[in-house]
Amino acid sequence: MARRAPEANWLSRHHRTVLSLVAAALVWSVPALGQELVPQSPTADQPSPSAQVPSLPAQAPVDNAVPGKAPDRVPTPASQVSPAGTPFSLGSYLLYPEIDATWMYDSNVFFSPKDTRLSDRAWVFSPALWALSNWTKHELDFHASLDSTRYSTYTSENSNDYHLSAEGRYDFSSDTNVYGGVHFSQEHEDRESPSARNGLTPTQYHQLRLYGGVFHQFGRVSVRVAGTAQQLTYNNVNFLTGSGVINIINNHDRDRWQYTGGVRVGYEITPRVEPYVQIAFDNRRYNDAVDDLGYQRDSSGMRYLAGVRWNIPRVLKLDAFAGWMQQDYQDPRFANVSAPVIGTALQWSATSRTSVTAYLDRTIEETTVTSTPSPSVVLVSSSYVNTYASLGVEQQLTGKLTVRGTGSLSHVAYKGLPRTDDYYGVTLGLVYRLHRNLYFDLSVTGRRLNSSVPTEDFNQYTVMARVAIPFSH
Repeated sequence: MARRAPEANWLSRHHRTVLSLVAAALVWSVPALGQELVPQSPTADQPSPSAQVPSLPAQAPVDNAVPGKAPDRVPTPASQVSPAGTPFSLGSYLLYPEIDATWMYDSNVFFSPKDTRLSDRAWVFSPALWALSNWTKHELDFHASLDSTRYSTYTSENSNDYHLSAEGRYDFSSDTNVYGGVHFSQEHEDRESPSARNGLTPTQYHQLRLYGGVFHQFGRVSVRVAGTAQQLTYNNVNFLTGSGVINIINNHDRDRWQYTGGVRVGYEITPRVEPYVQIAFDNRRYNDAVDDLGYQRDSSGMRYLAGVRWNIPRVLKLDAFAGWMQQDYQDPRFANVSAPVIGTALQWSATSRTSVTAYLDRTIEETTVTSTPSPSVVLVSSSYVNTYASLGVEQQLTGKLTVRGTGSLSHVAYKGLPRTDDYYGVTLGLVYRLHRNLYFDLSVTGRRLNSSVPTEDFNQYTVMARVAIPFSH
């Protein structure tokens, strides 16, 4: 049987240590760390794309398929490099169009062990558009982007990923609002996935995410009630059997909905410090009653958190929390998972030219990884607990030149399998503004996996040179 990848997952798995240009431009629209099951609305006091200190790092992206930070196919500056001119206007909207072209060298396209790794070069073309409402009250924003990747030799790895989103907020008063959003994307699972290497092409999947909520402030007490529904749909892919016959990997038994929601209550001690508590559910429902191996993968989970948010405008944003998480599986052969959870998201402007970001998170993620210790024994994992941490520093050397460095690590403990994985990543890069509407981004990223299954180990580095044109006038 072909081995398959861990699931792409909702609010997962590994936060990108460096915010991408896309994430930076939409950072106010993504739930902050600690609010993963209670999505937040856009708020008027969150910064514009050109603000010096963006809001808290975006929650872990929902679309990655493997633990830890996957090497980005497009270089990702730590903060957005905005157009120096004025954005285009269309009625009451501000338009931020951009075109990026990236040349990439990948030393290990298939994330293979040392003796079998293959390298290649690729181009990535990434047009994007943001349309942001410029209203004194309420908000309605739109975003569209495409990442088209074309390899020189291994054209089977070519991909077209796109994202479409819209979100809004209706303000009844300064203390009460309702909000919601929709996101649709087509993406693919990278080869870094520990068990997707038999597919002749990467697995493509579609993601639909709907969220909504209501917020109200009672004096110093704030209450947020919100929920999210996300659908993941996977395409089948061909694989080559040991006898040389092409067969099909059935990915449809991974198709599912995930429903999350809860209540968050905060108390504003001062305008800058707010402790909070949160309780939320996390239910995962698969389209197929049983998967190809006969397992029922539906589960129900809960999260209990207590934390604090600390905000010094344009200097410091901190969200730190601790609590407990659990996931109970319908199939009695799967052990229920429970574990302490801890998390931190930090953005700190140490000086006017130096910024520091830090991130720590722990989550329970879906997986279909198996192990065959003997021909008659197949061990099946329901999930893994992922503990992820990253640290990044960005230094502006001149008005045109910025350098950055980031490091990350991820510890993955599979449930039901005697397997753990440790991922390590380091990125060094620089951004140079050649013109008010043209900048150059160069980065080098190294990735390493140390697994308790030695045949899964890999080393990989990528070099990316990107030219970006953020239009303005």
